[in-house]
Amino acid sequence: MKIAMLGSLGNINSYVIPELIKLGHEVTVVTSTDKRVSQIEALGAIPAVGTMTDITFLTEIFTGMDVVYLMISGAGAGVDLNREMQRQAIIFREAITDANVHKIVQLSSVGADAGPEAGSLHAYHYLEDELKKMTNVDIAFVRPVGFYNNLYSNLNSIKNEHAIYSNIPADVKQKYVAPSDIATVVLPLILDTPKGVSVRFAVSDTFSLKDFIDELARVTKISDLHFIEITDEQMKQGMLANHVPEAIVEAFVKTSKYQKSSADIYAALNEDNTTVGTVKLADFVQQYAQAIENTQENHRSSMIVD
Repeated sequence: MKIAMLGSLGNINSYVIPELIKLGHEVTVVTSTDKRVSQIEALGAIPAVGTMTDITFLTEIFTGMDVVYLMISGAGAGVDLNREMQRQAIIFREAITDANVHKIVQLSSVGADAGPEAGSLHAYHYLEDELKKMTNVDIAFVRPVGFYNNLYSNLNSIKNEHAIYSNIPADVKQKYVAPSDIATVVLPLILDTPKGVSVRFAVSDTFSLKDFIDELARVTKISDLHFIEITDEQMKQGMLANHVPEAIVEAFVKTSKYQKSSADIYAALNEDNTTVGTVKLADFVQQYAQAIENTQENHRSSMIVD
């Protein structure tokens, strides 16, 4: 098959692209930078340098493809996540239609089926709805839950203060997923996209921040690692202090409120539409402990003076 993939050599594609090449498929990888060209070619894939907002470029790349894998990559230039997603969704739909592609796999998100109460996750609702306007296209939506990598935002406070700050209570159970486990969902859907519109959720494990702290403290021997709950307002002010646009801050604060209720955010998941992967909390904590060690090693190295 001829397959086009957005997302360059990101976390998920780095697993999926080599597998597709091994199976003998012709894979074109869209990247926004020339710096990735040699790496893409080294995998045996075809690089295509351009942006996902360029409808002419996308139409040209998608033409003749048996399957197209879509994903949103990179930070938006504006401050309105919903409006940006709406614009991007129209670009995707028009490029797919003009290129006469009939099979699509789209990386979406948990919460795409929710209303505005889902905050930033609600933006994926616009993307899915726009793509579903195409009646002669088979579309598989992949909805991952929260990425394990999001927990790396706590790395500095763990290293410097032995603390994790969050406005989500420590005992709230949340679902997380590793890129490799998302890849195990994406790959078979690319190879055999189901007829019509389908949804598949990707999950690795379920645990609370307390569970994470306990396991990380055990592995790293940071015995005083602890949790500090902050208010929604404190979260907001912290993001604003880091120069995040206020509209985006509001969206993410709303998302965090939505995450406090697992009955809402995970309501659509069931045994028939959810793939549970193999990367568990204990596996991720080992990776996290190594990241802590690496930052400490870098700090020690920077203190060495010849």
